Amino acid sequence: MKKRTVFSITFFIAIALLFGVSGPANAESIDKIKIGLMFGLTGPASPIGPVQMKGAKMAIKEINDAGGVNFKGKKIPVVAIVKDDETKGDVAVRRFKELRDEDKVHAMVGSTFAGISKALNTQMRRLPMAYVSACVAPMDMFEKGKLAPTTFGIHGTAYSIGYSGAAYIATQLKLKKVFFLAPAYSFGRDQFKGAKDAFKKYGVEVQYDEAPVKTTDYTPYIQKIAEAKPDICMMAQWGTGAIAVLKQSYELGLNKKTKIWFNWMTNVFGSGVPAEALEGVYSLMSWYWNLEGFADPEVVKAGKEFVDKYEAAYGDPPDPYAGMAYVGTKELIRGIEQAQSTDPKAIAKAIMAKPQFPSMKGPGTWRIDHQPVFKYGAFVVKGKGAAERKSKWDLVEVIGAYTGDDYLPSLASEGY
Repeated sequence: MKKRTVFSITFFIAIALLFGVSGPANAESIDKIKIGLMFGLTGPASPIGPVQMKGAKMAIKEINDAGGVNFKGKKIPVVAIVKDDETKGDVAVRRFKELRDEDKVHAMVGSTFAGISKALNTQMRRLPMAYVSACVAPMDMFEKGKLAPTTFGIHGTAYSIGYSGAAYIATQLKLKKVFFLAPAYSFGRDQFKGAKDAFKKYGVEVQYDEAPVKTTDYTPYIQKIAEAKPDICMMAQWGTGAIAVLKQSYELGLNKKTKIWFNWMTNVFGSGVPAEALEGVYSLMSWYWNLEGFADPEVVKAGKEFVDKYEAAYGDPPDPYAGMAYVGTKELIRGIEQAQSTDPKAIAKAIMAKPQFPSMKGPGTWRIDHQPVFKYGAFVVKGKGAAERKSKWDLVEVIGAYTGDDYLPSLASEGY
């Protein structure tokens, strides 16, 4: 019996080694951290995807230039594996599976369109991977039971954009009649949910319309807005649609008939239209590269340091989406280093165990729903005309900021 027992134990140990029962230990014996980077480099998201990629790559280069990730008692490099989701959900899922199964990445940063972040979150629920969504994601993605335990959204939800913009219009501009033009998908509709809640709170009348995502001619929508004679029009378009609607609003003279509030501005959108089309347009920005004169010197300093590094690498000042992809990538790698593991659930647990992190928007803190609260949730800006600009990228003036967390969907509304 003793010989048979010894033989059995030896046999099962050999089988275990052969078929990888000791896999987790072996999986941690790695010589590099592989991070998948997937953005909309082509398609409707293509104005923004490439700048996100630059921010993410810059974060990885910084970490490697400092020696790499502290992992299991040694420094190891981070390697970026790049994919283009083509701004198509089915392509994004296919590319994700390539990253997971063929490239064997340990974690991922990506998405430029809201619907794609939601599709990827669904994949993370089935086969977990540590994932940071670098775009504004759909509201329902963050609901308890729908959010993958390993998904984080560095840019939160579009509800926040709509709510904070509407609150500023109601309380600071004190306007009472608003027209809201959205793209016909979650990014626009979630913005309207937030705006509607804020307008209801402050007693503001709002009229709503939406245009298909691939709309190129906004003439009938702009004419409808002009006929409604609102005090201000909120526009929620994104990607190529954002540039088109801003250009056409100027060309059709809408800016002479009503004030325009473009909900979520970026350097890419602002530089993609004539200066005259941006002049006087109110907007929110996640962050802006030139905060000179802003009342918080620490945030000004942090922003300037990031801008200097980015300009040294790429020549131009960073878009806010480059900035948030940078922060999101840093956070993902911080989680791996804190966890001392590439296991996705261990990474998520490590991030939430120490949820505070630095950013050019001031300190950030992850909520239980994996959305961050920043010291400054967004910056209120106003477009500059050609005569006011000192350079190609001197697009807007920062006139305020939205602080606190009341603009985020409540945790109770998400089921927490």
